[in-house]
Amino acid sequence: MYTFKLVITKKRSILALLKDGGVLAEKSWQEGRDMGRRLFEGMEELLKENDLKPIDVSDFVVDSEMPEGYTSMRIAETVKKVYQFAVKTKR
Repeated sequence: MYTFKLVITKKRSILALLKDGGVLAEKSWQEGRDMGRRLFEGMEELLKENDLKPIDVSDFVVDSEMPEGYTSMRIAETVKKVYQFAVKTKR
């Protein structure tokens, strides 16, 4: 089972692709005003590098030390919900 795990801190975001709980690969970027773009690019790159399709990744976890009202956190949660919905409807 594959999972995306996004960790958001004040300075950096790290998107990891996990397989059975272990880190297979990851992408990171400095925190800025481009969470949506960076997150989608990171997801696409991780899928491509590991020869996976979106439906192969069954879960998406967001872990953050930032408050829920923080813009990057809201964007990440929205992407997570849309991704989970899209994958669920494809199964």
